[in-house]
Amino acid sequence: MLILSILLMAVAFGLFVYTVLPIAYTQVGELNKKRNQQFLRQMDRTLQEDDVQKAYRIYAIAPIALGGAGFILAPPELRFVGLIAGIVGGLIFPRIWIGGVIKKRRVKFNDQMMDALMIMSSSFRGGLSLVQAFETVVDEMPDPIRYEFSIVLGENKMGVSLDETLNRLYKRMPSPGLQQMITAILLSRETGGNLPAIFSRIVQSIRERKKVEMNLQTLTVQGKLQAVVMTGLPILFIVAVSSSNPGFFDPMLKTDMGHKAMLVCLVLWTLGAISVVKISTFKDV
Repeated sequence: MLILSILLMAVAFGLFVYTVLPIAYTQVGELNKKRNQQFLRQMDRTLQEDDVQKAYRIYAIAPIALGGAGFILAPPELRFVGLIAGIVGGLIFPRIWIGGVIKKRRVKFNDQMMDALMIMSSSFRGGLSLVQAFETVVDEMPDPIRYEFSIVLGENKMGVSLDETLNRLYKRMPSPGLQQMITAILLSRETGGNLPAIFSRIVQSIRERKKVEMNLQTLTVQGKLQAVVMTGLPILFIVAVSSSNPGFFDPMLKTDMGHKAMLVCLVLWTLGAISVVKISTFKDV
């Protein structure tokens, strides 16, 4: 009976491996492929052509380079682990790098919005149309706002409605100031309005918003410093005590109860660090 039970379990396991695992592997692969395609589409419509080409090269080279580095630098008995860790790091690193580039580009765009609105307001006062005001921004402003407004003008010349091009611009570069500008333009096209005066009020709103953000950043510096100190304090305490009394932590390192206590302390330490960081960080909405 024992042999029969083992045989049945082996057959069941073999059927599971033969039927379920290939399906799961295929589904995971398709999901990962869709996520990569979605991420690359977002990258294409957010970054400039040079940055996109650089991102594609990093996306292709990073897993191979980091995998090879992990295999070479790891000890001989852990080379396979180093290879896997390097490949995983190579798959994660491009997303982090590209996300940082996109975020930096959007922050720079938001900082340039106030100057662009002032240029457009002056253009309206000079008798120029909306499209001509956009052309003035393209001529006077640096990247990334020059590049984004040139895309708007190019799409409009290709026959895309101005409403749709502005909505696409907001999807690429979400910004409160840009949202107010688009809303003012769309309303003025339907009901009329004094765009120079509206843009001046938007500029004032952006200026006040930046003041509030700077005050918030100043007020959260203390919380961030506290997070760093409180997170590093247990590590510094362990290093200081171990250097003066090497056997002090032996009960925690060599007993089952000590291992459980260390696990609890590690979990609480991690949760505390995350909580302090979250409390001292504000999210721009």
